[in-house]
Amino acid sequence: MGPLVHHLHMNTRRGRPDPLERTREPRWLVVRDRASRAVEFIELAAGADLRAAIAAKQTELVGKGWRVGSIPRKCSFFFADRENERVCVSVECFEPVSGAESGYRR
Repeated sequence: MGPLVHHLHMNTRRGRPDPLERTREPRWLVVRDRASRAVEFIELAAGADLRAAIAAKQTELVGKGWRVGSIPRKCSFFFADRENERVCVSVECFEPVSGAESGYRR
């Protein structure tokens, strides 16, 4: 047997795509309560700066007295809490249904 050869592509892993990259489809900035119900959402147009939109929401919540978490690397959400309330803010690819009707419109 000959020597072992290390191929350059054997150990390389494909990186996960950045979920906050600009896209050609619309997205929604969604605030969900503890039961995953959409309590607030806005449509973000195709090509919108998703990272700026979610960062602006973080800043808005801080200004309203919420404690906000950071946005994990390669993720499109963060958690925020104030007193007994806790919400998840995320960028989603389907339009949510508000209130008691939970889920998404398709």
